[in-house]
Amino acid sequence: MIWTRYFKDKENRKKSPYIRIAEALTEVLKDKSIRIYPDELIVGNYSSKRVGGAIYPELHGIPVIAEAHTFAKRKTNPLEISNGELRQLLSIVPFWLPRFLAMKLDAGFVKKLALIADQLTAKFYLINELGGVAHIAPDYAKLIAVGTEGIAAEAEGYQKDAPPGSETWCFYEGVKIILAGLARFGERYAGLALEMAAQEKEPKRKAELETIAEVCQRAPRLGARTFYEALQSLFFAQIAVNLESLDNGICPGRIDQYLYPYYQTSLKDPSFSPQQAKELLAAFSIKMAEIIPVFSKPMMRFHGGMFNGQVVTVGGVDESGNDAANELSDLLLEIMDELRMRQPNFHARVHRSSPEAYRHKISRTLASGSGSPALYNDEVIIEALCKHGYKTADARNYTAVGCVEPVCQGKSFSSTDAALFNLPIMLEMALNEGRRFGSFFRSGRKTKPANRMKSMEDVREAFEGQLHFLIQRLIGDLHLVEKANHKEHPTPLSSALLDGCLKSGRCSTGGGAVYNFSGIQCVGPADTGDALYAIDRAVFRERKMTLPGLVELLKKDIPDEKWLLYLRGLDKFGNDEPEADGWTRYVIAAFDGALGGYASARGGRYVTGLYSVTAHQYFGKITGALPHGRRRGEAFASGIAPVNGMDRKGPTALLNSVNSIDFTQIANGVNLN
Repeated sequence: MIWTRYFKDKENRKKSPYIRIAEALTEVLKDKSIRIYPDELIVGNYSSKRVGGAIYPELHGIPVIAEAHTFAKRKTNPLEISNGELRQLLSIVPFWLPRFLAMKLDAGFVKKLALIADQLTAKFYLINELGGVAHIAPDYAKLIAVGTEGIAAEAEGYQKDAPPGSETWCFYEGVKIILAGLARFGERYAGLALEMAAQEKEPKRKAELETIAEVCQRAPRLGARTFYEALQSLFFAQIAVNLESLDNGICPGRIDQYLYPYYQTSLKDPSFSPQQAKELLAAFSIKMAEIIPVFSKPMMRFHGGMFNGQVVTVGGVDESGNDAANELSDLLLEIMDELRMRQPNFHARVHRSSPEAYRHKISRTLASGSGSPALYNDEVIIEALCKHGYKTADARNYTAVGCVEPVCQGKSFSSTDAALFNLPIMLEMALNEGRRFGSFFRSGRKTKPANRMKSMEDVREAFEGQLHFLIQRLIGDLHLVEKANHKEHPTPLSSALLDGCLKSGRCSTGGGAVYNFSGIQCVGPADTGDALYAIDRAVFRERKMTLPGLVELLKKDIPDEKWLLYLRGLDKFGNDEPEADGWTRYVIAAFDGALGGYASARGGRYVTGLYSVTAHQYFGKITGALPHGRRRGEAFASGIAPVNGMDRKGPTALLNSVNSIDFTQIANGVNLN
């Protein structure tokens, strides 16, 4: 509501977008409710609720508000909302309806409406960037070291060389405005802590509140002197960056690395101990769990689980290639096991020289039943990042963001979840001349009818034709969205915390960061590969059926149990069968190749991801039957996992199949669930 109040002022809407966003976010940080809950040591609130989420009316909020009255009754991810809050939300719809991001695309009115309608019932791809970008690991180390004042001074130095009133000058002005607003946000908590301390009767809590006040007088305005100040600065910035744009994939990253010098300094104080550091880290972790994403029902089909993807990464190598696991890594592993919370999303990096004690601690944590940490192989990921343009030192300093996506901490504005792509439906259309089964409308490219496909080469040609046609359409739509994000919703705070933006005088949304990749997720590779293998074997090698006969079976949803059992009985990816595995490798390479010739509006490459969030369920629901014995509506396999129930030879065979893929070609992350 504070954001809307700012934008309803016509004079504000005339300002540079950099200044608009900076001032609007500053207003939010100035006027939003603040609380310090009992026994808290790390303070700050994402929302007015202990656990709550933000609605972004200028981005994807209109579809969310349209169904806000159903929040409490939803079977999946229900949310509480009061009647008063509902009335407030509905009151802003008329203002934002012509102004939210999709309506600001540089396209005709009909095109805008068509894209909105398509995305609410996405069949071929979902463009996540229509809801904002996010998915970054900011340079919190810099913020902690020099504070908002230090970064603002750097921006001012660059601003002096920019013509007053120019776009570059306005960008620097926006950076300065929001950094000052973030500093005042911390000071608000200092004042509240002092007020509470004055009224507190219990001596221990009174002393804690006084310490909080002292910490917040500096954090995040000035460089941190202690571990406590560093962690509090980090959390204040984490809140603000989440509020600036989409609250998804805003990641503290390698905190065991950049907090370690402050930990060592604090240990020199006899009153500070590793146990106190652990308590502060645990308090920080709990605060990270106080935010949830608020999605519309259509989006929940792709992003189930109310997951914000705030990644904390431990271990791995440093920029010189030496092992970097330390005492904070150990403390964080203990916290993962003891807290077992929904957030943060904890990850552990491992490599050939990871200390045995570190590896054993990870193993014990996982064996005890903790869902964390996810494991990341430095050797493969660093090589993949280097192949795609990262400098070696930067690749070594990777952290995951969001779900599984590796980026360089503090240097990447890589829209790692730009879009999700339905790969199996490409084969459905390839077998039906560019149409979906049961449809007379041609959604794809006109390719050969099945009765004219005489070899697997013909099938592959049709499949790749549909793939390239829909990828080209996706890239065109993405460019519209990327440009609209830069024009309408730049991110001056995120830019202040990403290397390259201040030096270049360009916002992160305009390509100012050092790295500007965008990730597109290939959903359903195992299903597609198994389906192609089934055609190769059943039609062209064993000649059990004709291709037109198989297509007719698929259109009827494989009603014959004999054929269903035969198709399901064929070899599948996940059983260490080279021929079957080869087809999954082929479809991944085909997808990656289709992306390879395109660059985003920010100038970075589009790269392949092999994770699906929950899109494998929804895309499966709307895709027809496939030749490997999958009936219409059945979920696809998750990420790079084998088709559900088809890994018949145990975990070793499964892992051998997965490891046959060259993951150094996959720069946007992989999940194997």
